[in-house]
Amino acid sequence: MIKKNLKYIILVLLIAVMLVTFTHGYLKTGKVVKVTATIEEATVGGHTIPHVTDINAGADRIKLIRYPTKDLPPNFPGVYVHVICASNRIEHWTSVPYTGPGTYNITAGLRFMPPDGTKVRVIVAVTDEKGNRIAMNTTDAVI
Repeated sequence: MIKKNLKYIILVLLIAVMLVTFTHGYLKTGKVVKVTATIEEATVGGHTIPHVTDINAGADRIKLIRYPTKDLPPNFPGVYVHVICASNRIEHWTSVPYTGPGTYNITAGLRFMPPDGTKVRVIVAVTDEKGNRIAMNTTDAVI
């Protein structure tokens, strides 16, 4: 009887711990930088060259359960984002595959949280299949 009750108590405690953990990650949010970049292409000397023509960046909050918490492998060719604060890169490596001209939406998780209202530099770059930077543009954002 005691063993049966002990198993029941342990099972209930495990379920409670899992519920608390899930609820914490689902309800809590973390600050991210959301970037929308427009990339156009031009032909110069028979070569197609991308050009980052427009960048919109700003702070947003997403649920911790979906928060990007580590560097992701780079995409080559790819579009990547760096967030610079006080001369330091503060984002986790974030990139998406480059598929040609269009609008790219990238969400960058932050390694550390600067105070609200901090001005940062957002860099959007395009790399070729060898990882060489072939286009870049920057903007400032307040996060």
